[in-house]
Amino acid sequence: MIKSFKELFANLKIKGREKIIVAGGEDIETLKALKDCYDYGFGEGILVGDEVEIKKSISILGKSDFIKEIIGAKGDEDKARKAVEKVKEGGTLLKGKIKTATLLKAVLNKEWGLRTDKIVSDVFIFEDKREENPKLVLMSDGGINLKPDVKTLVAIINNAVEVALKLGIETPKVALLAAVETINPDMEETINAGMISKMNERKQITGCIIDGPLALDNAISEFAAEKKGIVSPVAGKADILIVPDIAAGNIFGKALTYYANYQTGHTLVGTKATVIIPSRADKSDVKLNCIAVSILCSK
Repeated sequence: MIKSFKELFANLKIKGREKIIVAGGEDIETLKALKDCYDYGFGEGILVGDEVEIKKSISILGKSDFIKEIIGAKGDEDKARKAVEKVKEGGTLLKGKIKTATLLKAVLNKEWGLRTDKIVSDVFIFEDKREENPKLVLMSDGGINLKPDVKTLVAIINNAVEVALKLGIETPKVALLAAVETINPDMEETINAGMISKMNERKQITGCIIDGPLALDNAISEFAAEKKGIVSPVAGKADILIVPDIAAGNIFGKALTYYANYQTGHTLVGTKATVIIPSRADKSDVKLNCIAVSILCSK
């Protein structure tokens, strides 16, 4: 089982370099991540964007060996279309200097995009360093689905389980998060969690162990679960945290990044090629983690 991003980097190095197609290759933090990715031995960049601006940004770094190709494009729509078409030849698609909405519109285009019959979700991964033996924990979905219903939540779980299995987590434990650990008719997320847990119990959802609703402390702390009298194979041991809506996931992810200073990364799951939509505020180390996760998922 892969327990850290550094372990993931080492795992990917032995598999050769993956092409990273950047929509908006002018972004300096993205280029720094690509350079690090190349130095670690698991990736090389194909940049799509304004050729003059791209070359200016590359010159700041002082080296260009991590760039395999530059594809000229003018404007966000042109960048998005050319990047999507290029990634169909193989590789991972990474958002650079381009509006998220424009790139996602191209990715999800029904005629020429990367859409499949699967629901697309964002899978966030962080290094949990609270214990003596740290591990990678997954969280979803804080990036795509606004307020998912039961059907969408099941798809989000299946996408996250797919990533967990790639990380070597056998039969991942999934916690459905809420503010409380009991079902409350006035709190829809607790009702949804109860339904999904029963579906898992009756083998309608397989490949993982699901329990919920669980408050965050009960999901990740055996001490908290014991104090509250919660008996569950998931409580205190969760590998995957499923949030009830995009607001909860977005806040949780940014709290881990900015307050806890955890190492984090994320990727989209459910598209024909893996897609990375980092925040404009993400630094190169986060983008590097995102690239590594996406390459893992593409193998």
